[in-house]
Amino acid sequence: MSPEKPAAGGKGPESQARQQERRLIYNGTMPPPPPLETPTGIQLPPTNRKFAKRKVSPSNVMLILMAAAAAIVLYISNVIAVNQLANDIHKGEVRLQDIFSEQEILRARINQMSSLERVRKRAEDELALKNPSNIPGMIEVDQDKIRTIEEASGKR
Repeated sequence: MSPEKPAAGGKGPESQARQQERRLIYNGTMPPPPPLETPTGIQLPPTNRKFAKRKVSPSNVMLILMAAAAAIVLYISNVIAVNQLANDIHKGEVRLQDIFSEQEILRARINQMSSLERVRKRAEDELALKNPSNIPGMIEVDQDKIRTIEEASGKR
């Protein structure tokens, strides 16, 4: 075998040139070739998903839900309390209006009962009192008699 003939194992100068050419093409300076498209009907075996770190832990979600539930319960109880207070205020206002109306009725009865015509009629009918026909005159008091009475009462 001559050194110029290629050997069956491919160690000749032609195979070395081919390897050199291959190294120039695939020495890592070129981008990798695009992936081969799979023909339709052939499915690739499933691959594992990439692990994604959870941003919120389940315990934090539970705490947030519990806090939201507590806030909702407090809000609803506050609404119920406000409604009860509004109902109590309404009942108080209705009672106050009833008291005011009763007070006005009593004032009207007082005015009616104390009217001069009614009092005069009752005085004439029940007590036999009448208005005097003559006007009463002035009574004159003697100052000397007042002094004597005062002296007499002072000596006692």
